Amino acid sequence: MSQIIACAAMAALTLPAVAQNDLLPDIIVRESDLYDNIISFEGGVRYLRLSNGTANIGLGKLYLYGVFPPNDDGTQTVRQRVYREDGTFWDRQAGQFIHHPNHGHIHFDNWAAYRLREVLVDDGVGDVVAQGSKTSFCIIDLGIYDNSLPNFDPDGQFHSCNSSVQGLSVGWIDVYSKWLTGQVIPIDGVPDGEYWLESEVDPTDAVLESDETNNITRIKVTIGDGGTGDPDRFEPNDSRSETANRIEGAVNSPNLGPTDPVRIEDQLSIHASGDDDWFRFYIPTTGTSQDFTRIDFLHSQGDLDFELYNEAGSRLAVSNGTGNSETITLNGLGEGHYSVRVYGWSGATSPNYTLTINPPSNQPPEIVVLKPPVGDIEVHQGEETYRVEWSIADPENNMTWVTIYTNTAPVFDGNEFLMPTSVNTPGIQGFYIINTAYLDLGTYWVLARATDGGTTVEAVSDGTISIVEFCEADFDRNGVVDTLDVLAFLGAWAAGDPEADMNNDGEIDTLDVLTFLNFWNMGC
Repeated sequence: MSQIIACAAMAALTLPAVAQNDLLPDIIVRESDLYDNIISFEGGVRYLRLSNGTANIGLGKLYLYGVFPPNDDGTQTVRQRVYREDGTFWDRQAGQFIHHPNHGHIHFDNWAAYRLREVLVDDGVGDVVAQGSKTSFCIIDLGIYDNSLPNFDPDGQFHSCNSSVQGLSVGWIDVYSKWLTGQVIPIDGVPDGEYWLESEVDPTDAVLESDETNNITRIKVTIGDGGTGDPDRFEPNDSRSETANRIEGAVNSPNLGPTDPVRIEDQLSIHASGDDDWFRFYIPTTGTSQDFTRIDFLHSQGDLDFELYNEAGSRLAVSNGTGNSETITLNGLGEGHYSVRVYGWSGATSPNYTLTINPPSNQPPEIVVLKPPVGDIEVHQGEETYRVEWSIADPENNMTWVTIYTNTAPVFDGNEFLMPTSVNTPGIQGFYIINTAYLDLGTYWVLARATDGGTTVEAVSDGTISIVEFCEADFDRNGVVDTLDVLAFLGAWAAGDPEADMNNDGEIDTLDVLTFLNFWNMGC
């Protein structure tokens, strides 16, 4: 039956869709990921490196699959499967897959475009002054973006790059860290100054979406040496509401979230007269006389003042002396979120100040890493993801956050590798999906750091994951790609063996045959 459905879908390529019944995806660029950017010098070239996250907020999943045989240039024509409300679907052509040599797996070509644009008067958007080359992604479900959306899939569907099927489930996001290949804009010759950093998903509109007008997201960035007049890494954080709307605990987010055992942020600036810097943070229990917030600066460079607010927006305290620091105690303040405002007295500016938050400590949370379990699990490098799972509890029912690391030893010894997109994952989520493109071949324990905002604890997995190379076409696993692999696959396919589910969509159908033949034709 599944083969008949698949063939009917192929025939439907020439038929028009009934738009009102289509459950279309809607892909956007998450703003918060763009703030994770840095200027780097590589091989004598100056780059702006940036992270990028693409999320599906539509009513239907984005489902892309490659067509066999490949094109003469080695690319593979892609079709998008569009599902309807009644469970049927239709297919349409949508771009191409290419093999990414650095990541070692198949990418959807031209998925994102990165540009720097002029900032015009009244924040207008001007001409492009620099841009990156077209960027391809292996599009997969890497994290939860919004679990309240209609048709949200709590498990996600797309977790592998080792097939010719990719996509984004409703409410999920795919994030590419700034240190991955292609996440750059060359900026040699770009004058210092303020620019719009722009990311556009699906710039050629190859994918059919419910809304094609929301594919571009922009933030302001400053190209410069970090001197006086330059916004710091947390901008824009000019209001309490603006700061609260940023993702809690994300890289360069002024919505800091957990700050234990002490949070120190330096090289901050009040870069313009009238500029306010707001920071939001969480404390897990009632503060004592030892707990405080403080700013340190040079009064001679500009006098700064300091205020503390509760979550309702009421001012609780102010420090406005004439020395080189301002301090506000947290004594007597209960569990919850608070904000501080840093500003220049009478419009003063300051090129360099430091913020310190010393929150109250409390009873620690308890975390157990459940997966990987005892033993070793092989995961194919750059092709498969691995879902780390944990259980976490807090004796005071505080909020919790978890950050994931890997290490070749079962210990935090300074050699652990931070999974860059895991920082401050909400503990209640219970899982984090490792993108194995970040890891070298080898065997790793999974390490977790958990915090409730006052006390941090650590845990190590009972088992390991081994990142290994893999050849999909070598179906009989004898180290040679030949006709015996075809026979072995067809036998498994006819028997309904789960090993024959080559595109990892949960069904054994004709698409698996096409996927296998594609790998076999490529030799791996």
